[in-house]
Amino acid sequence: MFRTSASLAASALAVVALALIAPVSASAASAAGVAGDTAATVAAPQRADSNGPLPIRYATPPTQGPRGWSGPEISNLAITATSEGFTVDFDYASVPSPTIPDVFYGGLVTLLVDPGNESTPVRPAPVIGGPPLLYDEPALGLEQTSATKQTGHFTKSYTINRADPLVIALYTASGCDPSDGPVGCGGGDDLFASAVLTPPAGPDRVAGADRFEVAVNISERAYPSGAYTVFVATGANYPDALSAGPAAARFGAPLLLTRSDALPSSVRAEIERLQPGRIVVVGGTNSVSGAVFDQLKGIQANTERIAGADRYEVSRTLSEYAFGAQTETAYVATGANFPDALSAGAAAANSYGPVLLVNGKASSLDAATIATLTDLGVKNVVIAGGPNSVTPGIEASLASVAGITSVVRDGGADRFAASANINNRAFPTASRAFLATGLKFPDALAGSAWAGAIGAPLYVVNSSCVPQATLSAMSAQGVTHVTLLGGTATLTTAVESLTACAS
Repeated sequence: MFRTSASLAASALAVVALALIAPVSASAASAAGVAGDTAATVAAPQRADSNGPLPIRYATPPTQGPRGWSGPEISNLAITATSEGFTVDFDYASVPSPTIPDVFYGGLVTLLVDPGNESTPVRPAPVIGGPPLLYDEPALGLEQTSATKQTGHFTKSYTINRADPLVIALYTASGCDPSDGPVGCGGGDDLFASAVLTPPAGPDRVAGADRFEVAVNISERAYPSGAYTVFVATGANYPDALSAGPAAARFGAPLLLTRSDALPSSVRAEIERLQPGRIVVVGGTNSVSGAVFDQLKGIQANTERIAGADRYEVSRTLSEYAFGAQTETAYVATGANFPDALSAGAAAANSYGPVLLVNGKASSLDAATIATLTDLGVKNVVIAGGPNSVTPGIEASLASVAGITSVVRDGGADRFAASANINNRAFPTASRAFLATGLKFPDALAGSAWAGAIGAPLYVVNSSCVPQATLSAMSAQGVTHVTLLGGTATLTTAVESLTACAS
């Protein structure tokens, strides 16, 4: 799957961000059955579908010399905006030589994406200017020269951050016949067409019939072109998968959930679509049975298991597996509950570090976790959650571990405030944010891998409203694109309207 080479700054859309996440008025909140912020006067935006076909701006055909040509020929071009980027479709054909009988040229198509809008000039050629946000040379399979005309159809989905407006440009190659003559000609790239991809107009949602389907749909949205690595964990319980989110993000991999004793058919179909070169099963046989492991191994022989005597050993082993000695920052969270670790997943991934689960009620840090922190080369530790989640004794132990120079804590009055504080520290700016219920774990498990992979915060929120601390954090970050994880049974339409919780 093609990934962007840089993320876009959100500052240019700060005004849009403030309008997007403004709490609804008290009357609107009352209509939704939720107490609103009575001081707010700005209504929440209505959800608008910003996906679908984009208007295409065709360039003026280049002026050709007597031996010049431009190809391949492109027809029936369609560029469609999707939730995660865009899809390009077109028919193509090789072009006849202007002077040589029975010779057709295949040519080359180049696709670029740059920041811009309807008034932004499209760069004249890919070779001019700095590197684009996205660059691709679609593989058409045309021969460089052929005796007969060749045709085909191309379609491909591209994943890109849609928080800012972007210009998509398609170029074809130009050349000339290699015949002698007094008229010279050169080669290059000719702009064929362009389109503007605008930011989504309001919050969108990834839902499903159950937790397994939600994870599958997240995977489809995050990895439309497949993924080399796939992580699989049980959807019946949370401990094993809490550390799997940042680990999956480290490999650019989705996190799929399974039943302990049977692989859901939808999950199997999604893994087959992804065509991975490696599957990583998280947890022992009590979490993911040997039968499910064998089914996964039947899909991809390169399937391995990360296990341990308990949730803490699984967390340590998985952290070392994914990060080795390549991280300076680690998050530490209680393994007895899920909200703090779920919020820490994307934050840790953004720092290229793990989430290590500990017995948060212990009076001091255990020797095994100290050894893991030392092996990882950790210098900075962020404790996710307040002292009721991870004791001051553990905090003091962390500060005394050799090599660790900084220990900070992101807690709060409740799980929602802690989530806001965790993400405030990890993401000073962010153009996109994810919301998941903080009362259940499955949707946020798969979402943490997605959010971590694209460098976006994941907030756990109330099922029927958005905490004021979350709205304030997203406003400060400059968030312009909000994605809800889960159906209306877990996040109501009031959350989709970004309705503020009562203070």
